Amino acid sequence: MLSHTLIWFIAALITAGAEMLVGTFYLLVVGLACAAGGIASWLGASASVQLIVCGVVVVLGSLIVRRLRHTNDESEKLQNLDVGQIVTVNEVARDGSADVSYRGTQWRARAEDGVELSPGVWIIRRINGAELVLGPQSNV
Repeated sequence: MLSHTLIWFIAALITAGAEMLVGTFYLLVVGLACAAGGIASWLGASASVQLIVCGVVVVLGSLIVRRLRHTNDESEKLQNLDVGQIVTVNEVARDGSADVSYRGTQWRARAEDGVELSPGVWIIRRINGAELVLGPQSNV
């Protein structure tokens, strides 16, 4: 029969291995949490304390990863190359949307909240799926 400590460390190795295949830091956090549970088991903690240690490490590690992913402005800019680009709206449909030509194809576009779309030059503020969200050019 395997000890609880060994089971924790096997789980840590499996999740760390899965992390290498998937490439998300969240699985690395789970692997570290399993290792922390294994250390708690090795130190003689009860099963409930082992689970609490694992859970606390998962929550704290996930918060740290989330914070690190959102503070990297340069990578955010690289992932959103379309934001800030200029498009021309020629005609607005009755529903307030428009078809605009951008990067050699037609896109459905709408104005950001609180702004009414009209013919003219607009700035891409963000992309929601296959729809461009536009803002007035003067707010750049």
